[in-house]
Amino acid sequence: MSDTPVVSNVWTTAQPRTTTRERPVRLSPEPLVKIVDGMPCREAAAMLGINAGTLQKWRNGETQQGLHYAKADQIACNALGVHPTAIWGKQWWQV
Repeated sequence: MSDTPVVSNVWTTAQPRTTTRERPVRLSPEPLVKIVDGMPCREAAAMLGINAGTLQKWRNGETQQGLHYAKADQIACNALGVHPTAIWGKQWWQV
């Protein structure tokens, strides 16, 4: 018998991922819509650093797609100068 240990080939042996965790990667844009409520669409979109058409969709209630967490972070930090938790609260820590 050989003393060589048996090594499984990771390229041919399918192994389930054990470190996966379902995490939402999108946040609701509704808090941003509330922040810019009452502002003209183009000015508000420019302030947030997003397209005016996107903001108009959000204002019309089309928020089901959500906002990617990286873009949400960019808007909060760069455009508004606050930490994302100031806008999304505990939801931010779930992404």
